[in-house]
Amino acid sequence: MAIDETITGLGPASIKRMAVTRSPGRRVGHFAKEFGLSLVRSRPKLLVVLIVVLGAYMTIAHSSQFMTTGNLQAVAINATTDAILVVGMMILMIAGVFDLSIGSTLGLSGVASAMFVVNLHQSTAVAILAGLAVGAICGLVNGLIVVKIRINALIATLATLGIFEGITQLLSGNGVDQISNNYAAVGQNTFLGLQLPVWIAVVIVGAAAFAVGRTTYFRRFYFIGGNQKAARLSGIRVDRLVLTAFVLMGVLAGVAGVLEAARLNAAVVSAGTGEELTVITAAVLGGASLAGGEGKIFGGVLGVIFLSLVTNCLIIIGVTVFWQNIVVGLVLLVAVSLDRWKRASRL
Repeated sequence: MAIDETITGLGPASIKRMAVTRSPGRRVGHFAKEFGLSLVRSRPKLLVVLIVVLGAYMTIAHSSQFMTTGNLQAVAINATTDAILVVGMMILMIAGVFDLSIGSTLGLSGVASAMFVVNLHQSTAVAILAGLAVGAICGLVNGLIVVKIRINALIATLATLGIFEGITQLLSGNGVDQISNNYAAVGQNTFLGLQLPVWIAVVIVGAAAFAVGRTTYFRRFYFIGGNQKAARLSGIRVDRLVLTAFVLMGVLAGVAGVLEAARLNAAVVSAGTGEELTVITAAVLGGASLAGGEGKIFGGVLGVIFLSLVTNCLIIIGVTVFWQNIVVGLVLLVAVSLDRWKRASRL
């Protein structure tokens, strides 16, 4: 009787807690559910798990091809360009905009830099600065169109994508071959077993992560992306900051273009083709939202590493190259769906 009275006195929530506590199976199920939800809510955590699982599978199933120094170095160098570009894209998307012209900006910057060496007989240092300046100008053009003419970033950068690509083809035709040994050294020299572009990307990512995470100036981009009208009313110079973000994106595309040209010792017109799809996918996968106001630099870099690893795995197992864009597109759809689910769950 005493036992019945005690149980009767407990509320439904207390009885449920007792059942969960007493049942190891329910405890494991509850933990698995919470862990799964935490991965969906935090895409960087999900990426870490996916990278570990995919890496473990390839190590077990294809260790002779995957776990080699040459292959891991190839994964690192192939991710370098996207890692540099995703820094600028994350900042833009945090502010609520994005840039579809990064691939053509990369190509134009690389070709312009190479032409300074081959056609104008300038030094490597001058050529590099010229490439960065061209990238900055492209970013400035995009920013002015968006903040001054008030054209949507999607339309504006889609238009400049074609414009910059056309200018690149007019300047160089098919590109510039055999730039110079000094220029090529920038992209081909190694340090601690990795090519210099990898270390340059590491420095850029580290500096950007600190700036966005710790400095007041870059933290303002979150306010702009979260609520642009409120940011204006609070005294934040929204147009100036958005313009700065576009210029920064252009400079980073210039860096990527110069490094790509130096690594190949040739500036190829089509060097940046398709980069916008990969980089935006990596950014969304890493935690950026198409609505703005969210994301961290390291999340975007994790997205780049994951996509680079997926591409490498497809090559190793013999999947045709045409499937790579299909996989990236599917990953983008999944990432956007997760973002929408996350936002809807907050309502």
